[in-house]
Amino acid sequence: MNSLYHKVAVASVCTALSFTLGANKEAKAATFNLTAPAFLVAGNDVNGGIYFPDSDSSGAYISNYHDDNNSGTRAFYEFYIGNLSLAPNTNIKSAFFNLPLSNIIGSKYFLVEILGYVGNGKPDLSDFKVGGTIDYIDLKNLKPIPVYPYPLQIDVTYFVKELVKNGDDFAGFGLRGATFTLYSSGSASLGDSGGLLTIETEPVPEPTTIFGSAIALGVGGWLKRNKLSRYSKTTSQH
Repeated sequence: MNSLYHKVAVASVCTALSFTLGANKEAKAATFNLTAPAFLVAGNDVNGGIYFPDSDSSGAYISNYHDDNNSGTRAFYEFYIGNLSLAPNTNIKSAFFNLPLSNIIGSKYFLVEILGYVGNGKPDLSDFKVGGTIDYIDLKNLKPIPVYPYPLQIDVTYFVKELVKNGDDFAGFGLRGATFTLYSSGSASLGDSGGLLTIETEPVPEPTTIFGSAIALGVGGWLKRNKLSRYSKTTSQH
């Protein structure tokens, strides 16, 4: 009878492990690299308007030398994520917004606000004030001292997850000089290659896989305890 229990237990473990391996074959990790050109929106006090860096060699920069919300030049990128094909049972592991910066200058520090918003695939003057804050970065005091072009990388994982979850088509990101302090001012040149959004996914076990793994671990523990118990009984007879 003990031999029968042992065979059934081993079969259960093998079945559970086969569920686990089978599910892992279906979902695989993947990396998506999305690109988007930069467009700039200038504030009212500097002949407000929209233009692209490659169409104006003197305008490929973000700047802020004032303390009000209607000044400076702000950069925006809108990545199309509507056709992002995520395999079943996958999760977004990470998402990073990348862009090269050069010629960073400023006073004591140049604090830049990174914004996230739902884009529409085209530049609008209203983009000048859109977005919620994702992070602040002091470009003037980067450590270590940047070698240009400096590869700025911002973690936007949570924001991208929410957009994908809501079925939004465009992930928009903006950069602007912080306006809440008088002591932050400066400018930075943008790369002509635009921005890069790198999204990495990872497989997520199905509920049946987790259940199967739990059975495997549980039965494995039972086999170990049963073996120790029989060994103890055998030893006590001597």
